[in-house]
Amino acid sequence: MKNVKTLLIFMITTTLLLASEQRVNSLGGNVGYWADDDNSWTAFPHTLNNSNLAQVSGLGSMDGGHNAIVRWGEGTKWGFSWNQANDNDMINLQWGNGSMGATFGLAMSATDNGEAGALNESTSGMGISASWGQEMGFGDLGVSFNNYSHDDGVTADEDQDDADMAFSVNLRRAQSLWIFENMLVGFTYGSNNHTTAECDDDAKTVSDCEWVDSDAMKDAQTTMALNTSLYSHIEISDNTTGLIAMGFSYRSYANFMGSKDATRSEIEFPNWTFAVESAMTDWATCRMGVNAGYLLNAASNLGGADDKDITNRGGVATNFSVGLGFNYGSFNLDVDVKEGLFTNPVQHVTGYESIAPVGATATLTYVW
Repeated sequence: MKNVKTLLIFMITTTLLLASEQRVNSLGGNVGYWADDDNSWTAFPHTLNNSNLAQVSGLGSMDGGHNAIVRWGEGTKWGFSWNQANDNDMINLQWGNGSMGATFGLAMSATDNGEAGALNESTSGMGISASWGQEMGFGDLGVSFNNYSHDDGVTADEDQDDADMAFSVNLRRAQSLWIFENMLVGFTYGSNNHTTAECDDDAKTVSDCEWVDSDAMKDAQTTMALNTSLYSHIEISDNTTGLIAMGFSYRSYANFMGSKDATRSEIEFPNWTFAVESAMTDWATCRMGVNAGYLLNAASNLGGADDKDITNRGGVATNFSVGLGFNYGSFNLDVDVKEGLFTNPVQHVTGYESIAPVGATATLTYVW
């Protein structure tokens, strides 16, 4: 869904994901588990106080996926970020005072073809994003909000303008329980309205709609998710650190997939993350992560008067991830790699096989 994808890219990258996620993705994908990572500010903005850096991510991207960020200061931090995918960004600002951190983003656009009467076409859009974080007595707290709306200039009765809104809260604290030492809690709420499809009241699924633009949906969808996990870092050796995490998640959707009155809810327990980061040499680090889980219950309803819940239960597909980090003294390079680099290293190192998976990118970071 091109339009939905574009809006989600705006909504996510403008507020939270302007730094690289490659290290975290290769270690299981949850930045909340890695407080020392330079991308930790995306969930807990006050951690932007921890470093001065200049970073370019998305190197090698073929679809405008480059991002850049620069941040500096002693005592008070100032930073700016840019995202190639967001042409209409006016400013993305970062600030920290040592104990708290905040970000603010503003995007605006407007067009008018200058024609008179019925020939006139004008559009406008605006997006605002903000986040704040601080270390509190009960732990690390991070909050974010973003809102986007677009007026396509059409005034017909069946027309509704696109809009997105999202809100999230993250909490991380020391919590000794069983074999774990820390707790991470995340809550998100989102609502989106993508409106260039026409669905009447008899439509039970998205396929029943008469599409004006098959990339968008008329009925607003709301989502809510609660994730709670316990985790510990394990010092395996001087140069190797492990992560073990176990959690619970609940997700609910209203107007599921844009289908009027359709709903879906999911309970996943337990879900697991295991990761290892090991320094192979003083200049190269290997990272591997595993994600697995069990869907305790999932229920979907198409929303019709005679529709019953469709339920299922079972295992969630196990995912593996691999990455490499290189320390060149003055800067760090993080790259995506194939598993084949480890199972058939000669072919990859000598150039007969590419070490990178399809769509792989790299991130270059200078920290001072």
